[in-house]
Amino acid sequence: MVTTCGLSGETVTLERINPFLAMAGHDEDRPRPWSVVFVQIAIGSCPSHQRKDTVMKLNHINLYSHDTEADRTMFEQYFGLRTLVVRGIKMAVLQDNDGLVLIVNHFDNKLEGFDYPRQFDILHIGFIQKSHEDVDALYERLSADGWEVQAPRNAHGAWSFYFKAKGGYFIEVTTLTPVRPEEAYQGTL
Repeated sequence: MVTTCGLSGETVTLERINPFLAMAGHDEDRPRPWSVVFVQIAIGSCPSHQRKDTVMKLNHINLYSHDTEADRTMFEQYFGLRTLVVRGIKMAVLQDNDGLVLIVNHFDNKLEGFDYPRQFDILHIGFIQKSHEDVDALYERLSADGWEVQAPRNAHGAWSFYFKAKGGYFIEVTTLTPVRPEEAYQGTL
């Protein structure tokens, strides 16, 4: 028997039943071609923290790099990412076909005494939300659960907030960040 949560918060229980078990006259619990799966659905009974509708799409990863140009070339050549933005030797923004953004940066001041919140925009994992309201709602949930979260604000052209995970890294929750036309990568440095 397997129990899981469905997309709408329902509890779904799957149980394999052998209709010929009674005819066999003994316990037989191995899968057979004639096994039947019994499905039981209980609407609205799944705990909210287990619902699949709360899963977010990973939006971006921001990493320090000793050589942003070499890393940018590697991610393009071997992993199929395309470059969106290059800021000289200090930063490159790449994206995969599913929309995941990878940022590689070489900001020397980011290596010494990370100063949160002043330097919150580096070394973090970003999750995208569909709307301003969704960002605010998640902020409220995290705050209510005791997380130290800065209030959402407009940053990089998107509505977002950052907070520190227990493991020491930072997480950003944001709406879609637009690429500014003047920063769009044109294939030259």
